[in-house]
Amino acid sequence: MISVRELIKESCTRVGLVPRRQAVPGDILENAYKLLKGVVNKYNRDNLLSFTQNSIILENKSLIHIYDNTDYMKGDNNLYFDTIEELNAYDVGEQDVENDVWAICKDHPTSLFTPMAVGTETGTVYTWMGRGVNEPYPQRYQEMKRYEEMSHVQVRNVDKINSIYVINPSNEPYREIVKLDFINHTDYDRYGNGAKVYTYTPKSEGEWFIEIKPWLAKQPQPYRLKMNFNEGITFDLDSELYIPDNYVELLIVALAHKLALMYPRLDETQMNRLQNEVSVLVDNVKTPNAVDRMIIREDYWDRPRRMSQDELMAGDWLFT
Repeated sequence: MISVRELIKESCTRVGLVPRRQAVPGDILENAYKLLKGVVNKYNRDNLLSFTQNSIILENKSLIHIYDNTDYMKGDNNLYFDTIEELNAYDVGEQDVENDVWAICKDHPTSLFTPMAVGTETGTVYTWMGRGVNEPYPQRYQEMKRYEEMSHVQVRNVDKINSIYVINPSNEPYREIVKLDFINHTDYDRYGNGAKVYTYTPKSEGEWFIEIKPWLAKQPQPYRLKMNFNEGITFDLDSELYIPDNYVELLIVALAHKLALMYPRLDETQMNRLQNEVSVLVDNVKTPNAVDRMIIREDYWDRPRRMSQDELMAGDWLFT
């Protein structure tokens, strides 16, 4: 464990910015904090910080919405109901009219509901007005229907999605059956519905939209998805970092190198030595990741399908 302030102080001391017994000046402290956040984010997305790795089991859905604190995809002033009874139980008001609220209901799949004001003898009341929607569908309506179809899963602070597997959770330990191949979103529509591929789109901080070809939904239960991801690291100047010691040294040296570039105090020889130290520490944390890779075997007759380690060792072949 090390505090953010201690880490910054140590980095500043190593490059001669601040004497060890002197406090870090405010401007250097602020710049070092920004540089440290950049270093942590980059290393995490480069899969160097293995302690952030996590996983979660998901339903085998074609459209999956991962979110944490924000739900950007829901849309402003969009409401979703399962039944017409739930829709009618909603207390429609003047503000809903002013905000141009739209509502859709699962048991009325081709209808759109909007609030309206109705004059009565006792004053104005507000209620829903339903109407059918025909093609070409408005963009907002299309986005709402897609959101209604998604599986919504709240997952803590997903910073990067690393891989998605199809598994059978009824077997212990989890047996990885198929690793889905990632495809860039711009190329995803080139693949047919039977392709074992997925894509994702970051929507906001900690929010992701995952698309998987519908072959998976047709597979017999209890097949599920296992999503492997890196959690984001959030901290401020007063935070304590609970991280392994070898990563503490990596962050100190990496930040020291960034500070030495911003505040040139070292000669060329010292800069080269510092750069080499960063490279060695990065290689040291890369090596365990490389050693831990799964043994796989190329499948030449059904690309991009590959054997898992279990299948290779057992000599069986599933999902062909």
